[in-house]
Amino acid sequence: MEQVLTYSLFLLIVVITVKNSAISLAILLNVVVFRAIPYVDYKAPYYGYYNENDLILGAILPITCYIIILSKIFLNKSKIKYHTDVFDLFMLVLSIVMIISIIFSPNTFKSIYYTCIFLLLALPLYLVTKVYFLNTKKYKTRFLQFLKSIVIFAVAFSIVSLYLHKIAKYPYERMTFPGVYPIPFCLFLCTALIILLLYYIKPSFKLQLAKKSRILFSLPVLGIVLFSIIKTNTRGPVFAMLLTVIVLFFMFFKIKLHIKIIMSFLASLFIGFIIFISAFDVQKIAVRFINLAPKDAESISPRLIAYLDSIKLLIYRPWGISVGTFGDFYSDKNSSAEETGTYAHNLFMELISSFGIVGALLSFFFIYILLFEYNFIIRNQEKIFSNIYLFTALVLFIFFFFETQFSFTLNTHKGFYIAMAFYSVFKFKFINSKYEHKNSI
Repeated sequence: MEQVLTYSLFLLIVVITVKNSAISLAILLNVVVFRAIPYVDYKAPYYGYYNENDLILGAILPITCYIIILSKIFLNKSKIKYHTDVFDLFMLVLSIVMIISIIFSPNTFKSIYYTCIFLLLALPLYLVTKVYFLNTKKYKTRFLQFLKSIVIFAVAFSIVSLYLHKIAKYPYERMTFPGVYPIPFCLFLCTALIILLLYYIKPSFKLQLAKKSRILFSLPVLGIVLFSIIKTNTRGPVFAMLLTVIVLFFMFFKIKLHIKIIMSFLASLFIGFIIFISAFDVQKIAVRFINLAPKDAESISPRLIAYLDSIKLLIYRPWGISVGTFGDFYSDKNSSAEETGTYAHNLFMELISSFGIVGALLSFFFIYILLFEYNFIIRNQEKIFSNIYLFTALVLFIFFFFETQFSFTLNTHKGFYIAMAFYSVFKFKFINSKYEHKNSI
């Protein structure tokens, strides 16, 4: 039965991809949830397990969909448009460094496996999304379809998950769709919540939707998604949402950031932190500090230890340990949170531990990009905030960036990559329209 459901779901998503690539991208973004559908016992659901890597739905399906989306574009367009920018440069350098880092890997197989996932599944999501929206005439309509699809799927999975959690004989304390880790499930729901909130915050968003579509953004729907997020009892995506609100307030009040001062401060702080860690046994201090926290906050300690381990690796292995091997160097081997120590839990810490000095430089390069983009938005705040498409892409980009500071790895930051692609596309469209407007005057 599982195989029948798996292949049926595979074919259904392929058909959706052929019919509407925007909806397909919404599915691929959350494929970790969709791939669990065939394996759930809907009569007597049980928890405490997580689906292993699924070759059919987790790998072959996304690759097939990427090929279909690109094929549709290349067959319908005589000239393919693609605008390169700093985000493309970052992704290119990241890919090259990741491949070269395999030379320094203590476990070549793990690093090759990790790199293949990035090159075949994560990187293409960024590229395909960007190519698709740059070469689609109705890109605004398609973007709205993408957003609506996220909300529809989130509501559907919320209702089903709440029901299954209710009827389960031994429900897991953190609600999720059976077989899916609570963090990606919560991230999925938080993405939908952001879209729903934007509908109420931005009147222009509402005006872009047909009357029938507005039912999807009603308060009961928002309530279901919000309640489901609370039931997941997951911190990372919620913290990311709060930090996103803070950054948007800074942008709203046009608080300009001095890039040179901030970069100098961060560089000095980073060097000081390295010296401090090399001179003291910070791990014992950190563990002692976290022990003051209640037992239900146990996962904080392994995360901090992972951050400290990342800096230590920079000192002892300046060229890094490559990707996929962090768990082999995690110092707290007795931690009860086994999954926590398998990766660095932070975008910059993973870059540093994986690629050493090069990773540190890549981190500072990306921070510079972020600060530059922030000031660009401040300079054009009124126009960007009134452009619902660019503004929505911006909000998603900020949200997924902050999520990279708490969870996931370089080959699973799919939300971050697709949001980066959206921001890149709509920023290009915005600058183009601005340039055309000047020329017409």
